[in-house]
Amino acid sequence: MKKLTVLSIFLFIISCTSVDKSVYIKDKQALQKPIRIAVLTFMDAPKYPGSGVSIADALTNELVQISNWDLVERSQIEKILKEKSLDMTGLTDSQLTDIGKLAKTDYIIVGSVSDYYYDRQFYIVPKTKIAFNARIINTQTGSIVGTLRYNRETNKNAWCGCCLLGWYYLPVLLLTDQNINTDVSKAARDVVRAIEKDISGKKGCCI
Repeated sequence: MKKLTVLSIFLFIISCTSVDKSVYIKDKQALQKPIRIAVLTFMDAPKYPGSGVSIADALTNELVQISNWDLVERSQIEKILKEKSLDMTGLTDSQLTDIGKLAKTDYIIVGSVSDYYYDRQFYIVPKTKIAFNARIINTQTGSIVGTLRYNRETNKNAWCGCCLLGWYYLPVLLLTDQNINTDVSKAARDVVRAIEKDISGKKGCCI
C-alpha cells in the first residue's frame, strides 16, 4: 500500500495539468434556439502549420453534441473561399460574415491558435501546451456574440520523474502525437461544456 501511495504521488507530480479558460456568451437566449453554425479554420500557431485545422476539427466534433445546433461542414466554407479566390489568412470579420451568409449559417466561429507544441527532448513524459482564442459572430449583424479563451499545459513538472520513473514511462515516447491529439480533444471538450453551461445559465466552478 505504501509503495502504491508513493507511486501515486509521483504520477500526480509528473502528470500535472494547468488549465485556464474563459467563455463569455452575450446573447444566451439566441443561442438556445435552433441555429446553423460553422467553425472556420483557425489561424495556425507560429511554426505549427495544421494546428488551426486540428483545433477547428476538435471543436466541431464536440459542438455537434449541443442540442439545437446544426453544424455546417467546413468544406462548404472552403468551397466558397475557393470560388471567390480567397484565403482565410487576412480576412476581415466583415468578409468572414459575408462568407457565413453565403453558407447559410446564422453564426460562425473564428479564431487563432497561439500555442500548440510538445517537447520531449529533456522529458520522459512529453510536455504539451495548447492555447487558442475564438469569437462567435452573428452573420446577420456582424456583431460578436461570444468569446472563448483556452490555455492548457500538461506535464509541467515532467522532469521530476525522468530518472526515478523513466522505465515506467518509456513507452510514452512512442505515443507523442497521440498524446497531443488527446489534449486537443480534451481542450475542445472543456470549452464546449463551458459554452453549454453559459448558454443554459448554469453556474459552476469550472467555467
